[in-house]
Amino acid sequence: MDTARNFLIPLAEAYDHPASLLGNKARNLSFCIRNGYRAPDGFALGIDCYHRFTRDNNLQKAIDFELYRKPFENMRWEEIWDAAFRIRSFFARGSLDLALEKDILSYTSKWPADAKYAVRSSAPAEDSAAHSFAGIHESYVNVPVSELTEKIKLVWASLWSDRSLLYRLENKLDAKRSAMAVLIQVMEAAPLTGLTFTADPATGNRDVMIIETVEGSLDRLVDNIEEPQRFRYHKKSNTISADQKNSSQKTIDTDLLQGLAHKFSGLEKIFETPIDIEWAWTGSELSILQVRPITRINKTLDQDSEREWYLTLTPKKAKLMQLAERVENSLIPELIAEVEAFTAEGAPRAEEKLFLESLNRRGESYEKWKKVYQDQFIPFAHGIRSFGLYYNELLKPDDPYIFINLLKSDQLLASKRNRTLVKLGSLLAESSLLKEKVAAYLEEEENKDLSHFLEEAATSNPAVQEFKNVFNKLLAEDMNIFYENRSLAEDQKLLLKTIVSLGSNSNNLQDQQLTGFNPAPGSGKPAAEDSDLSDPGRLELEKEYYSAAGREKKKEAENWLRIGRLSWKLRDDDNILLGKLENQLLEYVREGLERLKGEGLLDKVPGKIALGDWKAVLVSLRDKKKPELTAVEEVAKEKRKPQLKPRQLTGQPSSPGLVTAMARVIHSVDDFKNVNKGEILVFDAVQPQMTFIISLAGGIIERRGGMLVHSSIIAREMEIPAVNGVSRATELIETGDLITLNGDLGIIVIGEPEFNLEKST
Repeated sequence: MDTARNFLIPLAEAYDHPASLLGNKARNLSFCIRNGYRAPDGFALGIDCYHRFTRDNNLQKAIDFELYRKPFENMRWEEIWDAAFRIRSFFARGSLDLALEKDILSYTSKWPADAKYAVRSSAPAEDSAAHSFAGIHESYVNVPVSELTEKIKLVWASLWSDRSLLYRLENKLDAKRSAMAVLIQVMEAAPLTGLTFTADPATGNRDVMIIETVEGSLDRLVDNIEEPQRFRYHKKSNTISADQKNSSQKTIDTDLLQGLAHKFSGLEKIFETPIDIEWAWTGSELSILQVRPITRINKTLDQDSEREWYLTLTPKKAKLMQLAERVENSLIPELIAEVEAFTAEGAPRAEEKLFLESLNRRGESYEKWKKVYQDQFIPFAHGIRSFGLYYNELLKPDDPYIFINLLKSDQLLASKRNRTLVKLGSLLAESSLLKEKVAAYLEEEENKDLSHFLEEAATSNPAVQEFKNVFNKLLAEDMNIFYENRSLAEDQKLLLKTIVSLGSNSNNLQDQQLTGFNPAPGSGKPAAEDSDLSDPGRLELEKEYYSAAGREKKKEAENWLRIGRLSWKLRDDDNILLGKLENQLLEYVREGLERLKGEGLLDKVPGKIALGDWKAVLVSLRDKKKPELTAVEEVAKEKRKPQLKPRQLTGQPSSPGLVTAMARVIHSVDDFKNVNKGEILVFDAVQPQMTFIISLAGGIIERRGGMLVHSSIIAREMEIPAVNGVSRATELIETGDLITLNGDLGIIVIGEPEFNLEKST
């Protein structure tokens, strides 16, 4: 038992070995073969091959570090995905045992050199009566022999995917004892493939068999690329009924369906339980691809649960391409047009009929785009993940997140806003009169309009006039956003204090404006227009990417890069655009509440307004009755103080770099007024609407974790060190604490550092 070849087992012999060695998927197919059913020929790799691979590549330590960096139950799902992503990159870079690789090539020589293969997971806990793991682990089809070893490693890695880890957590399975066998089968052409449940899994009715079919490869059905034809076979009456018909699909012969149903019934009797079958009809005979017990029969599935929704956020390439086209060329332009049209209407109409019409249009638009955001924007934004997986599989980089350097874009709406802030800071730094006027304005007790305050000075001073014009444009185009129940454009002093802090380093700002600046890592400054696109490092990375793809995969690589870049931009932009739409609705809901108060139908306008109350306000104004409003007044949370301040905190590395500075804990937008340039900002959660303050940050810490949270995106865009996924970050860290933040390792040290931080020159 010392060589890998002892664990390569022909499929026909798999049933002779225990599930603990080969898993149930291989054994179930072998059992079918023994009972006269056909399955594509193949072989299995036992779990000892997996154990040898992880031992030879020292992977268990890496897995343990990722899974036990913080309590698993305290990880957000995006943190779990990040951990799984890093583990997958470890597997992709690992080396397969040479003896095993030689045996695989030797075994496959029995088939034609151009044969393609299916590489499927077969974990011991998979496809059992208790746990199916259906769709949890990876499978690959149409794999050439030259890519078999790479796909085997990725199937092993899927044991630690976010889906797999969540499933194990939900079912209280021991992740540390997990292992993976692999089933490899030669691909066969089949004009018809399908899925069959020998009992209705939704109702538990064992007299009804559900049969779904598609033309061609089964992955078109499994990956939701094609809508299947769905039939019900009624066992007692031996009749077939169609659930739905797609006019573009060919009608399937009823006799063929009945013949297949009889074979499926025979298979059910052999397994002595209702089963889920993946199959192919070759044109002359039935071929079984997979069999497993139906584990959730007669159980209600909570389709609306957050977990079920989360597990839909990994659309395949075909779906992502469709979403890319729709998002870029239809949805985003339509959303921008609606926001601009509402903005152009100006202040709420005085005449009640027109006011109600405008309120209704904004409310309906808000409801529509909330659904689009949930159903289309969020799934497409997770295309960043899919691109990252593709990139790392292709290049196997040491840094699993280096692909992000291909995605960063100066065209983010947040980046555009931050460039305007830098310009205003530079204008302020260059004019003593402007500094004097702004300082006087900030001393005013009332929150007056800055434009009127500067009016007299602007008539005689071009610098003041330019500042006023740019500032007004910033308010109208970039700060008309709903956040924390207010419009960010309302508090001009808060925004102006950010600009004053940016203008405190006049020389640096002047250099930025003159050179179009491309900041050094950790500078905390947004890049100039299009600078990323011509960056030599980015161009070299792109060249390496296409070189690794080669001529055959160049088009595929182009499509994936397009998806990645669009997803990266959308992840930030959609929230800002929706914030602008919400701001339009807020203005009308607030005005409507004021009118209800004026008519005696409301005692007072609530301090916090629920945008979803727009319909209640509309109905109340129209019908002249008291509104039923959502209670959203928040009770102040008691801040827990740790009995003993920790010396070190651990989180997820989200943007590389090392920085030591004072901490500034941000509990609300009101805390922005106190931020000083270069401080490490500590958030509970960062939203794109508030990222303008990050222009001042020397580093970012966030309680919420994940590569795709907005602090990660903006920190990488602005090259600021960041760590997220830090439990109780805003409680364990206090404003004024000296912090050393390591964005490469995800480590935060509170107090004086125990080493000298080297500063770049």
